[in-house]
Amino acid sequence: MRLILFDIDGTLIMTDGAGKRAMNNAIHETYNLKDGLKNIRLDGKTDPQIVREALHQCGKESLLNNQSLHNLFDAYIPLLKTEIKQSSTYQILPGVPELLDKLSTQNDIVLGLATGNIERGAQTKLHRGNLTSFFTLGGYGSDSENRTELIHIAIKRALKNLTLPSKFIEIFVVGDTPRDIIHAQCAGTRTLAVATGRYSVKSLLSYTPDFAIPDLSNTSKIVDILTGQII
Repeated sequence: MRLILFDIDGTLIMTDGAGKRAMNNAIHETYNLKDGLKNIRLDGKTDPQIVREALHQCGKESLLNNQSLHNLFDAYIPLLKTEIKQSSTYQILPGVPELLDKLSTQNDIVLGLATGNIERGAQTKLHRGNLTSFFTLGGYGSDSENRTELIHIAIKRALKNLTLPSKFIEIFVVGDTPRDIIHAQCAGTRTLAVATGRYSVKSLLSYTPDFAIPDLSNTSKIVDILTGQII
């Protein structure tokens, strides 16, 4: 069996900043911090990490605790749903439906998520694109602030779902940022970097992923990579 873990933002979909706007408003509502995400780059970070950085840059990290984070995410989800619904440029990235359709028919492949989004946020973002049915498990920002750890969690969940005690002969993380590559390598998985986010193929290659490609549109080639036909 092989396990393929996908990042969401910049890899599967683009939301035209819906997540950032919703998070910014949730931070304001929870911590009374206006423009909390100013000067913060979100790509590749987990939601709890983003909140921590927002509070840190304002000297208010002492306000961060489990209860306030829980309250923030409760405020964030309805804001995110509204932003996603209203986004006029929400898009599923090239080749994604075709690739997921093809991979989901392979008996020896398990699909999952490895995303910095909290689980409810991940489902909200994927729902509009009708992509939720492809993913029954994952590792999320709600599991851990540390991206390496959430990849480990996704793998453990996938192993529990196998009908027979087994190990995956290969695990890939597919993502669009250097952090996807770095944390996948730390977690001991292979990496397929895709330049559909902020980073070019050349930039992603400097982090030595196993593979780097412009986008996910070449279904047959990507399936060959993920199934070990291309080494």
